[in-house]
Amino acid sequence: MRNRNLIDRKLAALEGTLTTLQSIVNTQQPIESYKINIGKAQSLVEDIRSMVEAEPMASNEINKY
Repeated sequence: MRNRNLIDRKLAALEGTLTTLQSIVNTQQPIESYKINIGKAQSLVEDIRSMVEAEPMASNEINKY
C-alpha cells in the first residue's frame, strides 16, 4: 500500500473524532457540536474510502464492482 502512513493518520483522526462525539454525548453538549463532528467523521470516511479505492488491486483480490 503506497499511502499507508496517510491512511493511518486519517484513521487516527477518525478515531479522535469518534472520541469527541462520545464526550459530547456524555457531557450533553449542544446538538450543533455533535452535528459538526458527525460531518467531520463522514468526510474522513469518504477520504479514506477514496484512498483505498485508488490503490492498485493485488492479483489475489476480487473486484467487488
